[in-house]
Amino acid sequence: MIVPPIPERLEKAILFLRGEEDGRAWLDALPARITTYVRQWQLIPEGIADNGAMSCCVFCTTPGGIPAVLKIPVDQESGYTEAHLLERWAPADAAPTILDHDDETGVFLMTRILPGSVAWPENGAGDAAHYGELLTRLNQADLPTPPTLKDLANVAHMRMDWARERFGDPSYAPAMKAFGATTRLTEAETILGMLLETTTERHVLHADLQAKNILEGPDHWYTIDPLGAIGDINAEAALWIAIQTGTTSIQQRLDQFTDHPLLEPTRLHAWTYVLTVAEYRPHIPASAGRMARFVDATDAARIVTDLSVSGA
Repeated sequence: MIVPPIPERLEKAILFLRGEEDGRAWLDALPARITTYVRQWQLIPEGIADNGAMSCCVFCTTPGGIPAVLKIPVDQESGYTEAHLLERWAPADAAPTILDHDDETGVFLMTRILPGSVAWPENGAGDAAHYGELLTRLNQADLPTPPTLKDLANVAHMRMDWARERFGDPSYAPAMKAFGATTRLTEAETILGMLLETTTERHVLHADLQAKNILEGPDHWYTIDPLGAIGDINAEAALWIAIQTGTTSIQQRLDQFTDHPLLEPTRLHAWTYVLTVAEYRPHIPASAGRMARFVDATDAARIVTDLSVSGA
């Protein structure tokens, strides 16, 4: 059996994120790991996705002719969590079906979503409707029990730590000064603390339900690559609202979710401010400009007052 070549783009991403020594060791072991599971599950490999960052996805076909994806995760814990969350959501037709998994390594096999293109939000209110419908399916009643998950606070603080590191990068200094990064980060941390302290209803969350982790299926959207957490569902939608490159503004997106039954407008607006600040990246001009306009037009003190008054 010949393992498909590892795309150069994936190799560069692995080395960048893991570091040269650890990344090279992981890549060197990858062909043998792929071979083990291809043989164990009798798969026909077709190619390797080039858009991964910390893991490897092998397009393949099962003995029964089912288009599938073999995923070699970043580590056992993340693979275990991802496989069992997708297994929870598959009955709601919101995620791929898990065909097989090895809980000792985190490696798993899932059906391939077709056509499977990333659901980049470029169609105005129609995309908000698709996302809202996906959010509803992910949270429908009577789904299987999820795996043990971290608290959303851990994920939120991780994003803030990444932002703090990025905001301090000297190469971004002029852009960060124009953005008011230091003040914005302080405001976002204050609002985040209020949101976490006042969360009363906790959902099983994907915790990274942004566009890059949503695929177009034949009739609706599906999700992949969950981080997994327990917490405020408004944070789930806020991340999608914050991270976009289309022409629809952040405020317009907020308005499109006003009547969604799972979301509360005051908390959604507050989470969107926090995550817009945390995810600001000046090297991506399309999204950075959109984020800066929203932040400039938002009164953070008013958010704090609204949260206090509503008791949210």
